Amino acid sequence: MISRLGPLLLSPWATAVALVLAIGLGLWLPQFALALKPMGGVYLALLQMCSLPLVICGVISSIGRILRDGESKRYLGRLVTIVVSGLFLTAALAIVLGLAVRPGSGLGTEASQTLGRLLSDSEVQGVATHLDHKAVSLVDFLVNAVPRNIFQAMSQGHQLPILFFSLLLGVALGFTNSLKSHQTIESFEATFDALLKLIEWLLYLLPVGLISLLAPQIAEAGFGVFVAMLKLIVLINVAAIVSLLAGNLIIARRTGRSYFAVLRQLMDTLVIAFATKSSFAAIPAALSAMQRLGMSKNTTDLVIPLSVSLNPIGNVHYYTLSAIFIAQLYGVSIPASSLFILLVGGVLAAVAGSALPSAAAIGVISILLDPLGLPVGAAVILIMAIDPFIDPATTALNVHGSCVATSLVSDRSTGTTRAPFPINTAAANL
Repeated sequence: MISRLGPLLLSPWATAVALVLAIGLGLWLPQFALALKPMGGVYLALLQMCSLPLVICGVISSIGRILRDGESKRYLGRLVTIVVSGLFLTAALAIVLGLAVRPGSGLGTEASQTLGRLLSDSEVQGVATHLDHKAVSLVDFLVNAVPRNIFQAMSQGHQLPILFFSLLLGVALGFTNSLKSHQTIESFEATFDALLKLIEWLLYLLPVGLISLLAPQIAEAGFGVFVAMLKLIVLINVAAIVSLLAGNLIIARRTGRSYFAVLRQLMDTLVIAFATKSSFAAIPAALSAMQRLGMSKNTTDLVIPLSVSLNPIGNVHYYTLSAIFIAQLYGVSIPASSLFILLVGGVLAAVAGSALPSAAAIGVISILLDPLGLPVGAAVILIMAIDPFIDPATTALNVHGSCVATSLVSDRSTGTTRAPFPINTAAANL
């Protein structure tokens, strides 16, 4: 049964049908769509159950293997250069777009009244507790990256401390030249492959998972706030799409494949990231796709998990454009001296937010707003209201950005690379 239905369930047509059904249920059968929310939560939990151990095993085994083989400077140095450059270029692009399009200016009377009612209702319901949100400084960010108790960090899903610990453990194993350290690295690699197999099984349920995840989000979001903040929503989504298409061109040139062949290979990765709003849930699909495109397995296993956390270019668009929107909404001018705050703050907020759950990540915008003298509480309330319309596209861009970084860092496969599993059988045959 699996051999017959598997290719059908993993095909782009099944994904397209699931997306159409999710939109239809969310718009015309909202009560039924909301009833599907627990099922979507279970499916997302199953993916996340595997994703965090996958990152830990992948980072530890990859760094240990690279250091053991003496290739650390060539790969890690190149990765740092590419990630830092990409983040600041993205922040500069977002600033130019925000100042040119001015998403927070020229709102109509009805839109202004809608936003006013949203702020008023949120305060009555107690959502305004975000007004006292503590600003996240650079020092706090660095201190919180070091886990005091790695098991507690794992149980709470704190990704940045877990990633920091995995990096150090991988480095230590790489520099420990003994048979036991080599066997430990191989054990982590075997666990990594087993987790990929487990996620392969879960992806057969992807159409059902898409419907149960997207339909409740569409039913809950509504369209009043969507219309009032349409300019910002459209601008962030367009910026994400343009960045994604440009990044896809880089991958095509690096892999020597046609533009649309690359896009087809990455389509499942993007759909998973878009539907689950979880970059980590899309890591297995990204690993498989990049290896099918000819990237070295040794490098993809290291770069993609690292880049997902440290290269969230979608978040840069999200935070920078949202901060500009809030400034324009309150009539606060952004002088040339504040552009540096937007540039650096947008990058820091993006990296800090990538290690937090969605609701908590929005509060990290205080890194940008506090130095500009803008109200953090009001911004959090407004952005939380439109997050369902923005987060899917920016999450997809985060994952795609990690694929772009991988293509720039990785050497072409020498023929020993093997794809962990065929997510899309039709695409795998290209």
